[in-house]
Amino acid sequence: MDYKRANRAYLYMILSTLALVLLLTAWVFTTGGALSITASNILSELMILVPAIATIFYHGDRLGVLIPFKRIKISSALLTILYVVLLFPLVTFINSVSMLFVDNTIVGLSDEITVMPMWEMFLLIGIFGPLVEEVVFRGFFLQSYQRTGRIIGSMILSSILFGLTHMNFNQFAYGAAMGLMLALLVEATGSVLTSFIAHATFNSIEVVLMYATSDVLDNAESMLTDMEATGQILLTIGIYFVAAVIFTAIAFCVVIKISDIEKRKEFFVSIPKCRKQGYKLITVPLVLAIVIAAVYMIGLEVLNSFI
Repeated sequence: MDYKRANRAYLYMILSTLALVLLLTAWVFTTGGALSITASNILSELMILVPAIATIFYHGDRLGVLIPFKRIKISSALLTILYVVLLFPLVTFINSVSMLFVDNTIVGLSDEITVMPMWEMFLLIGIFGPLVEEVVFRGFFLQSYQRTGRIIGSMILSSILFGLTHMNFNQFAYGAAMGLMLALLVEATGSVLTSFIAHATFNSIEVVLMYATSDVLDNAESMLTDMEATGQILLTIGIYFVAAVIFTAIAFCVVIKISDIEKRKEFFVSIPKCRKQGYKLITVPLVLAIVIAAVYMIGLEVLNSFI
């Protein structure tokens, strides 16, 4: 897949997502009721999946090349679960910093989520969402960009696009960081299966915690406000930062071990030294997509400030 085609697909993805938002808004005003969170999430994931898969089939590319789901060793899978658990302090730190400026999106949705059956949210958020997003971002986009030879640029850009697709600044912040860590897993194993296991584990843990600590989530934003008032928020973020540095460093060691198990360590550790191939990954359709997403996100924050 040519990276220019991938960039056009991302523009279609953003436009499809915005069209869905407009349709769902019109549905609310017309009928007076909203779609269930299950239906909304499935439609949102399809707006991500369909443009990517349609682009692959239209241009006759092989799914197995753009979405490498090769088998991995059991030890790699187990270490992958450890890897993602070690990343929780990093995500918590980034999320806490972002909450100084914007609302926590997950907290805002917790009431809608926890009234649904837990098994349903587990399948939707813990399995279906990660599967779609890994196929698209660590598969379609990452592999398309890597054909230019710019491995680091491919990982960074695909991760930024992953964050932007959440269409809010809170999830963009930790989504982009998590996307980069998932991209490292794909490079360490050569398989999207690994990033799917990690993503599914992360989301599943979040679902369990959401149901187990719903009262805490309901009070999270008020707690943050109290902490800001007393100046404790900076101390808390500082503690998260220290934990993030320590556990993320351990996570890097784990992913290097995974690359060794999968016999890709020589390639993996050489990534920072890879030569720049001279290709440009940024094109006009991609810039347009990023601008549209950014404008929407800014508009959403402005609107929320008046509500």
